[in-house]
Amino acid sequence: MCGLAGLVDLRGLDPDSTHGRLRSALSRLAPRGPDADGKWTDQHCAFAHTRLAVIDLTPGGAQPMRRDELVIIFNGEIFNFHDVRTELISKGHRFTSESDTEVLLAGWKEWGPALLPRLIGMFSFAIWNCQTRTLFAARDRFGEKPLLYACDGARLAIGSDLIACEAMLGAQREIDPDALRALFELRFIPEPLSIARGIAKLPAGHFLRFDTNGIEVSRWYDASLHIPQTPNDLPGQELGLRQRFDAAVRDRLISDVPVGVFLSGGIDSALVAASVASAGIAPKTFTVGFEGASSYFEERPLAAAVARHLKADHTEIEVPQWRASQVLDRVFLALDEPFADSSAVPTFIVSEETRKSVTVVLTGDGADEVFGGYRRYWGELYAKRWQMLPRVLRDVISTGLQAFPDNKNNRFLEMMRRVRRLADTSYADPVTRQAAWMQEFGSRDLDELLGARSASAYDVEKQVSLARANLRSSDPINSMLAADVAIGLPSDMLVKVDRMSMANALETRAPFLDQRVVEWAFAIDGRSKLDFAGMRPVGKRILRTAFRDRLPAEVFNRPKRGFEMPVRALLNGAARERLDAVCDPKKIRDQGLFNAEVVGKWQKDLSSGHGDPSAKLWTLLAFQEWARLHGRPERLPN
Repeated sequence: MCGLAGLVDLRGLDPDSTHGRLRSALSRLAPRGPDADGKWTDQHCAFAHTRLAVIDLTPGGAQPMRRDELVIIFNGEIFNFHDVRTELISKGHRFTSESDTEVLLAGWKEWGPALLPRLIGMFSFAIWNCQTRTLFAARDRFGEKPLLYACDGARLAIGSDLIACEAMLGAQREIDPDALRALFELRFIPEPLSIARGIAKLPAGHFLRFDTNGIEVSRWYDASLHIPQTPNDLPGQELGLRQRFDAAVRDRLISDVPVGVFLSGGIDSALVAASVASAGIAPKTFTVGFEGASSYFEERPLAAAVARHLKADHTEIEVPQWRASQVLDRVFLALDEPFADSSAVPTFIVSEETRKSVTVVLTGDGADEVFGGYRRYWGELYAKRWQMLPRVLRDVISTGLQAFPDNKNNRFLEMMRRVRRLADTSYADPVTRQAAWMQEFGSRDLDELLGARSASAYDVEKQVSLARANLRSSDPINSMLAADVAIGLPSDMLVKVDRMSMANALETRAPFLDQRVVEWAFAIDGRSKLDFAGMRPVGKRILRTAFRDRLPAEVFNRPKRGFEMPVRALLNGAARERLDAVCDPKKIRDQGLFNAEVVGKWQKDLSSGHGDPSAKLWTLLAFQEWARLHGRPERLPN
């Protein structure tokens, strides 16, 4: 795992300014690759790379790496590089190292873009052809590794994060108002948008080509074209899943440095750890918990039970409120753009502690989006039942639900919040419902906070509709999953894990995002991924049945819980002074970005316990602190 940045100017580079930009990019990328750094330039291209040595720890794996007319910078891992290497040797290629980077470079020389479908891995890379003056860059299938770019005529800049990309450009870009609205709407900024105007994220499964003809961005991976034929019977589907998942885990154990597993109280990471154990390896596992948190947020007891069952070398990490508050500056500095998924904080802390023992860690990321773990998938089925009730009864129930305040610390109130959300969205078509379930703010709330002038060109419903249609399936649950894989997964979940782990030089690997597992999962009927445990709906049915012999029954019977932080308690406690500073009415009015009255009402509701505006306040805090720590102007351009 590494960090990369590059600049191509077809008119020619200025050596003095280019070297300064390379130094700035390397400084920003240093946490992603603390083991070594390197630079390479010619008249038209400059590459910077920082290395976290995981495979082939010798200088033979150093980057930028050149082979004849090709130069590469690469972030990620190619898990099947031994197989690709063997095939290349049979074609006459010779290798001087044991690194996957050299295999990637030789493979490109042999096959060009046709190499991409051969790869099993997580990656972003750029290759410069010195003879044709062409840059080619690509990103992995599901967006595990980031790549941003900015094209300005004859000049193209790229980077593993926004700050490094701007360093190669030589200047910060203005805040994009579309991205700002999307941040408050979704709590993250969806690709291809970035918070900086004119800088885009290369979407997952896409590549770009840049030469004298300009820039071309194209899709190279389409999951719908690779859906396999599965057995009709459940045992056959389960066997195929077990085989593919275990192969994905085995591939991700390839490493020349120690490997561990993030272990929560849920089934996803537990199945990863169990697969490691089934390969005859005693896993090293790591769990985080919050001191004094309610049972809703507490994962350590069940994680410890799983670790005992697997005979794992287990580490528990307890986070007091003061520590969560203490690391906020480091969290927001590690984020290259504002990001309001609060679970970034515990992810940062568990990554920091885990890095003291291992350099690589396997995670359960992607299982919810691929196998139906979120409650909203059940909402799609319940919506039809809700619509069968008489309109008068629905109105009475909906009115009564408004009386219950939001409070995730209270199990009953949290259940009422979910029922209210179901009632509020059940009237709509499936696309509109899914878009609504993704949104933290509705359009009216956004207009009140940001002003009607902030209407965004980014349309959540349109993106959901496109993502669902791309699967080319009439299966309503799998269509929902496809939209989450395309939108939320690369822009929220994987951003959080990548930025927080790499801030601590920890490489994460997600077996559930192996294409063999994802494609098999989409071949399975969506409804069969949902089930009942007594009267309680549960997701990921096939995971629970296919692997039921590997873990204690209590793991599979536990209700679904997200990896969350008690935000309300933190904002009312250790982070209260920080929150008051960013919400100061004079500051808000001077900025001209937000409605001070709306922000003031949120603060009052937080203090009084009337409702739970903590997610909204956290989004505001995330933006304000990001802007302050990165020296951003806290106003939009005129």
